[in-house]
Amino acid sequence: MLAGGATVVGTSIAGCLGGDGNGNGNGGDDSGEQTQPDSEEPEKPDQITVRAWGGIWQDSLESNVGEVFTDETGIDVVYDNTDGPVMRGDIRTAIQQDREPPITVVWDLNTITHTSYRQELAAPLDPEVVTNTDQMSDSARPDVDGDLPYVNLYSYTYALCYNEDVLEDLTGDREPVDSWDELWDSQYEDMLGAYNDPPGDGLIPVLAELSDTEPGPADEMEPAWDLARELEPNIGYLGTDQSLGQVLQEEQIAYAMAYLPNNIVAPKDDGVPVDWTIPEEGALVRMDSMYTPRNLDESQQYWGQRFINTALEEDVQQNWMEELQVPMLHQNIDPLEWMDDDPAFPTSQEEFDQLLTTDLDVYAEHSSGWFEEFSQITA
Repeated sequence: MLAGGATVVGTSIAGCLGGDGNGNGNGGDDSGEQTQPDSEEPEKPDQITVRAWGGIWQDSLESNVGEVFTDETGIDVVYDNTDGPVMRGDIRTAIQQDREPPITVVWDLNTITHTSYRQELAAPLDPEVVTNTDQMSDSARPDVDGDLPYVNLYSYTYALCYNEDVLEDLTGDREPVDSWDELWDSQYEDMLGAYNDPPGDGLIPVLAELSDTEPGPADEMEPAWDLARELEPNIGYLGTDQSLGQVLQEEQIAYAMAYLPNNIVAPKDDGVPVDWTIPEEGALVRMDSMYTPRNLDESQQYWGQRFINTALEEDVQQNWMEELQVPMLHQNIDPLEWMDDDPAFPTSQEEFDQLLTTDLDVYAEHSSGWFEEFSQITA
């Protein structure tokens, strides 16, 4: 999480827009149709490269965003599934060596994106290129030192997910606990699961909330770590999105703590006895975002930001929501009917206010220490 040593000044690409003053980023009139030649824009590359999670995540990005972008621009999209920390290291090294990064657009957690921006890896978005930000909710448009460093796409929660059959075997009741602190009961020994990539992600804010600890330097959060030590005998599995969902469905654990419920929407619909809840203390809410790295050439930077703009189009957001099963942050899109009044899928500010958040600057500075501490406790 250490900041890179080199500082590279970003170059504005607003001057490449055709200059007709309408701010739509394509040299067109208010209808959005092309009225000026493509020469007013940077030359189109044959392709851009987008960092994406693999599997259904990449599939959803490709079918809902990438194909639309290619249809609109004629530019192919190549997807790179390099692990996030490795990719950030590659970007940092390229910038420090004054080379072009190996990626055009990064799709990542907003906590990681914010950290990348604070490390001067991310170029501010140009509002004359990423014009669809005007249609996004306030939570989608972070203002950092007067810049738009990245844009958030959709929200999700680290809910408490559970298997009803396992609960019935353990407790005689298929209903989940009401409070996180009930998970410390010895009846759940080895029956809880949590993320290990990074360790304790999503659960650490819950530990801080339960222990009334202010997130900050790891060595100043001892009450939270004491709770983690007390919980450790009940943690029987640490894994990733895919593996946690698998062991939950296979009845190897009763609860996947701070786990993304959209991962089990499809199994639930197929009759697997899994579900989710938001305990009374709340659960962590986060968003995923996109940015373009610094040091890209003019063409890659411009068309990379045009790709981000495509991801914010209303029809794209609508279709993408239906496939990803998460509420989008576009102002004109209503959540899917089954998401209504479910605090695990927040859309309104009132719903966000009932959930747990972590200050992004605090996360950028201290989260590596949190993960190291949690990893040592659960080793």
